[in-house]
Amino acid sequence: MILRNGKNDCENFHAENQYLFNIRTSNINKSNVSKFNIHKHTSMKNFAFFLLLFAAASFSSCKDNDDTDIKDNFSLTFRATYDGELLEKYKNYPYGDKVILFDKFNTYLSDIALVNGATEVKLSDIEWVNFTPDLAPNDKTVEVTYKYTVPDGNYTGIKLGYGVSPDLNAKSPADFPTDHPLYVESEYWSGWKSYIFTKVQGEVDLNGDGVTETNLFYHCGSDPVYNVATTNGNIAVAGTGSLVVEFDLKKLFTFNGQLLDLTVTTNQTTSHDASNIALGQMVMENFKNATVLK
Repeated sequence: MILRNGKNDCENFHAENQYLFNIRTSNINKSNVSKFNIHKHTSMKNFAFFLLLFAAASFSSCKDNDDTDIKDNFSLTFRATYDGELLEKYKNYPYGDKVILFDKFNTYLSDIALVNGATEVKLSDIEWVNFTPDLAPNDKTVEVTYKYTVPDGNYTGIKLGYGVSPDLNAKSPADFPTDHPLYVESEYWSGWKSYIFTKVQGEVDLNGDGVTETNLFYHCGSDPVYNVATTNGNIAVAGTGSLVVEFDLKKLFTFNGQLLDLTVTTNQTTSHDASNIALGQMVMENFKNATVLK
């Protein structure tokens, strides 16, 4: 061991380091302490700022979640009637001095929207409304209800496209998933390259014996018979809302105040010739007059 100044290396080492520590400690003057305090204060301000940002983001997130919880708040129900009475299959209804019955009624509706002046709230691109499903529990037509998300407001009517809009009618069932309204193959004419927009089927008694014997088939389709109309009515949505749309078949068969003359053969069945759509066009154009809001 080497001795320096009467001390060994180990003692010199501790002495030198103690000296250096004293010098470095003495360099932390009031100015440096002030700077430290400033940095500390600034850091606290930054921390508080980021805490506020986090709280705001959390509040916004909670608000967004609350908004998304308000969904499917509007019920739209479609109902089939005859002269204001719920339609029932195979039931005889008065038709002027004759008797009529119905056994099938379904229809496509496109671009369904609530309207308020020039403003529209789109509900659906397309729905297939089947009032007479094969598996219905009885002969009464079923009410078909859909749920949509609608903003609060006072709406003045509902806009309906009667049939399948041309852009969708250009497609075929193979273009859609199995749960889509346009996947229903029984509602598509491959020969016409068109969906069957509406089916109304039944019988009428023409000989006056009280027994229906003449078939009625109204299968309407192709782009020229598609039409759009708005039915006016007060529709309020405040948190929730609902609307019932009725299609009255007696009104559907009434033109200029007169029932369609079913003794005329060409009025009994729509043509299967794509070039002869006169009756189908007449029926589809009259749908707006058969639409009633409840």
